[in-house]
Amino acid sequence: MNGTGEIGMFSRVALLRSWKEIRPYFIFSIILFFAGTVAGGSPNAASGWLEAQLNGISVIAETAAKSDNPRLALFLLIAFNNVIKAIIVMCVGIFGGILPVIMLVANGMIMGYLLVDQSERGYNMFLIIVKGILPHGILELPAIFLACAFGIRFGLTFARGIGRSAIGKERPWQPFVNTAAGSVPALVFVTGTLIAAALIESTFTFWLMK
Repeated sequence: MNGTGEIGMFSRVALLRSWKEIRPYFIFSIILFFAGTVAGGSPNAASGWLEAQLNGISVIAETAAKSDNPRLALFLLIAFNNVIKAIIVMCVGIFGGILPVIMLVANGMIMGYLLVDQSERGYNMFLIIVKGILPHGILELPAIFLACAFGIRFGLTFARGIGRSAIGKERPWQPFVNTAAGSVPALVFVTGTLIAAALIESTFTFWLMK
């Protein structure tokens, strides 16, 4: 089967080729997120909007706490929320790659604002990072970065495809096709990783932070 087939997509050669193409966008996604973290932790951050986002996150925890099985409910809510967002950000990225950029910066800002807020309340920021973020974040963040990287590349290759078609370039849509083929195994990886991260967050992280 050729490189666009189901088996070909998951072959070692295809995966390495896909990673080589997506790696710059993956690095760019990391930079955007941490730039957002710095912005969110700055004195001039949009505190009203960020507080509203944190309140929205707290609703998830409160909803889970009211269920008969809080940990199972928390796992399902986190996993569903993160997987759906990852799928959306990959697919909607086709429209210029705007949504992935917004998502990365916004989530980075929320993270930065939360860390500074907790620090100002007297909590140990180092312990918050080690106990409250790293256990699940070491899986969740790379998965989100990868999903956003594909979303951004989808947008750019789609725009290039239109432009190259307009000027009569040979095989104008090949980069977009390559991205689409690579997104299939990437989506499988992202989904599995986010589910594992949600399991850790709803059990181990929950226990550490309790």
